[in-house]
Amino acid sequence: MSLIHLQKKHALGGAEARKTAEILADRLAAEYNAKWQWQDNDLKLTAKGVHGLLHVGHDMVDIKVDLGMVLRPFRGKIENRIKEELDDILDRENFSD
Repeated sequence: MSLIHLQKKHALGGAEARKTAEILADRLAAEYNAKWQWQDNDLKLTAKGVHGLLHVGHDMVDIKVDLGMVLRPFRGKIENRIKEELDDILDRENFSD
């Protein structure tokens, strides 16, 4: 597996961060034919050859995505797409790298 690991600080609080995580998961699920579900503060996303975990903390989101062998050549494109989606749905004033 090839690991993508992203972290973003936020000032949204837990409930708003969860809503934002669901927006991101819905967009990625539609694009990559994935399914997602909550387990405590972890949003788990799965698709063929992909296993993702988005942990929502009080002031940070932590994203880990494992790509199977078939998707490894697209790692950069997938990582950039996740970053773009995060930037699109998050208030840039409340988040920073």
